[in-house]
Amino acid sequence: MTQALHTSSTGINAGQSQINVIANNVANINTTAFKAANVTFETLFSNTLSYGSAATSEGGGTNPKQIGLGTKIGGITRNFNTGTFVQTGRDTDLMISGTGFFVVQDADGKQYFTRDGIFSLDSEGNLVNNSGMKVVGAEGLYSNSGSSTTVKVPKNIKVSVEGSPDLQNKNLNELNNLTNALKAGNIGVKILDQDGGTIGDLVLTIDDLNQTVGDMVAAFNAQIAQYEDDHSVDLGFSAQVNGDGTIAFNTEGNNAISFNQETTTSNFLSAFGMSDQKTTSDILNESVSIQDMLFNNDREATGLEDVTVDENGIVTAIYTDGSRLTKYVDANDSIEWKYITKEGVEITGDDVTTTGSVLADTNFVIELATMVNQEGLVSINNNLWEWGPDVGEVYYGMAGEMAFGSIESGGYEGSNVDIAFELSNMITAQRMIQMNSRVFATASSVMETLAYLGQ
Repeated sequence: MTQALHTSSTGINAGQSQINVIANNVANINTTAFKAANVTFETLFSNTLSYGSAATSEGGGTNPKQIGLGTKIGGITRNFNTGTFVQTGRDTDLMISGTGFFVVQDADGKQYFTRDGIFSLDSEGNLVNNSGMKVVGAEGLYSNSGSSTTVKVPKNIKVSVEGSPDLQNKNLNELNNLTNALKAGNIGVKILDQDGGTIGDLVLTIDDLNQTVGDMVAAFNAQIAQYEDDHSVDLGFSAQVNGDGTIAFNTEGNNAISFNQETTTSNFLSAFGMSDQKTTSDILNESVSIQDMLFNNDREATGLEDVTVDENGIVTAIYTDGSRLTKYVDANDSIEWKYITKEGVEITGDDVTTTGSVLADTNFVIELATMVNQEGLVSINNNLWEWGPDVGEVYYGMAGEMAFGSIESGGYEGSNVDIAFELSNMITAQRMIQMNSRVFATASSVMETLAYLGQ
């Protein structure tokens, strides 16, 4: 009977452990990004009375005779399925839709993983979680080593924008605002005298968007010279690159220019801001110098108005004058600065320079981490996870790239606890304890009966 007592007690203990796990799941039904746990059981050793025997020509075989000694917890596993999106309307509340963890860093520099994306800016512009831990920023699209920089948004900036004299060395597809607008094509040009008569009627051709502005202007001038030779005429017309980041079509004397867009595949004139009345382009290559201002004590400083985060985890700082500071991934998969002026001109790459220690050390791309075995993570308090010995390799990068999920802003990930499933498990655990208690009581009663035999 003592064996029955011990066997039933293992069932009682196992059922109690299951209820403890269920209680924790139910308690965290509203916890941000909580991952429900589930208990599985395994048998204990069996008391083998006989191993059985094989069949022979004279007789049949026998099966083993075993009495099990109870149950034990086989494992407590985590369900890492994504929880539901809980909308808040706050742009800095984020949810990872798919694989990945945010990386946060405490005051000592130790980093943790979390799915809790309720973030905000502190007084110095650091993006932090509810515990004040800083959010770590990504240094590349994909890496097997983590970043050491954190996401920090300048609260006040001072900006200086000017046309760049380096325009003629820029490729056409690298110019401000023209990457998606400019297309190859033909431009019809009429040179008119002061009486409105046509001196020349020629077509300038753009056939390569990878050429530099200087090459394009040189090609225009070569086409003009060829027209003059072919028609024995001096148009007094030429194109040039200006030092303020513009290009211009010039005529001599009182001559005028009339443009005609010959093909619908080209939008050269509108993209460059030119017309019959405006023969000098908009500034096509501007550079910007940005300085972060720790205190808003400069009349030229602009204050922060809002912060948004896109699906790739790229932060955009929106300032009170309508300008925006952000980052982007260039054609070489490098993460570069982008500044958008209040007029809407995009200045990118090496044309954006920053000064000031805070701005130089900050990061505008939120880092995500993924690992070989996420169930190997060790759960600690405050919705944090830390590395465990069975996690395996950890990989870092930005959302929407490689194996990482995308980011949804304006809300956070809710708990993935299924309350119906938990209540069902709670009932079976309760019955498990009740029935094992009955077995325990029965074995105890039998032992009591045996104790009184012979009296």
